[in-house]
Amino acid sequence: PEYKYPIWYNDACDVTQYITENKESFGVDRIAKVGVAGDSAGAMISTSICQTVKDIDFQILVYGWYDFTCATPSFKEFSNQQYFVTPILVDWCIKNAFNDGFDINDPRISVMRNTSLENLPPTLLIVAELDPVRDDSYSMEMLLYIQRKMSTYTNWIHLFFLAYKELLDKAGVKNKLVLIKGVLHRFFPLPGVYPKACAQAIDAIREFMVSIS
Repeated sequence: PEYKYPIWYNDACDVTQYITENKESFGVDRIAKVGVAGDSAGAMISTSICQTVKDIDFQILVYGWYDFTCATPSFKEFSNQQYFVTPILVDWCIKNAFNDGFDINDPRISVMRNTSLENLPPTLLIVAELDPVRDDSYSMEMLLYIQRKMSTYTNWIHLFFLAYKELLDKAGVKNKLVLIKGVLHRFFPLPGVYPKACAQAIDAIREFMVSIS
């Protein structure tokens, strides 16, 4: 971003708030649905907005990054350079998006740390299988990892590893997760490379929009 956190976060919330309050100036009526969508860090920003701005009707989150501690099993499994999101790239992103000394546990950015998700809108989670941030959305791998590595664990460890989908489930938020197999992080803008995967993601978005209309 041009300016570091919290400026980009506040800007995103302000713009979204303005749109929700001034729908008619954008050529739609007052009952038109307003949603947010993004991929990677854009998904994190989108769902962060939903935790701050009221009257958002849906969110579409594509391989989102929801916990900046980067401690999930998939971050270790896919740390090789061939998987794109390397530890070096993660460090670069954090240094350029945040000031020194920022709180990595701030629930506005590490959204899985938010304990009050009940008011979030219907959510579509699209997840890439071969992705370091996969487990931020996808719970199965994390829960299996816990079962393999720990015979007993405290409630806070269990909560730490809960994926965003599972937290949404617990909060009673309508949501759907679609796992796109065999693809890397950032596949969605590359339909020429991943035509079938992109078509699957687009179909999932279309079906989701129909389901909430």
